[in-house]
Amino acid sequence: MRKFVLALSMAFLAVMGSLAPASAEVTSVQAVSEIGAAADGIEFAVAGTLPPRSQLTCHSYTAVEICYEKGGDHWWVQDQDSDGASAGVYWENIRNGSLYRNGTCITSLGKGSWGQCNKNYYEDSVLNGWPCTWDRGAGGDIECTGPGYRYQ
Repeated sequence: MRKFVLALSMAFLAVMGSLAPASAEVTSVQAVSEIGAAADGIEFAVAGTLPPRSQLTCHSYTAVEICYEKGGDHWWVQDQDSDGASAGVYWENIRNGSLYRNGTCITSLGKGSWGQCNKNYYEDSVLNGWPCTWDRGAGGDIECTGPGYRYQ
């Protein structure tokens, strides 16, 4: 039941986010959302060199910085805290006004290292992302806190 309520909440936020202007805050809700494996599941980021900031749309929130590289559809994630938890981004892809795909990109490369996940989205779709943390060692759920942002 909890996953159903979460899915319904995320779908609502996704629809609301599709009404927001590009790079705008999708929602001002500061509550913590727990998510499990989504349609595209959990993808673990691979190490990479961050492209120039001019090619990215980035947002930081507490211990996580997430960036989206539209040319190539890459998510870039940096863990900014040495607390032992992994950092990530939960993303939703909205197409024709409905949730089309969603997933999570997680980096476990350590504080200060950039990891990237390579995706492929339709150019005419909306893409929203939320910063997340995941303390796998403690057996915890993925927690996405703070505002979500529209990236495409």
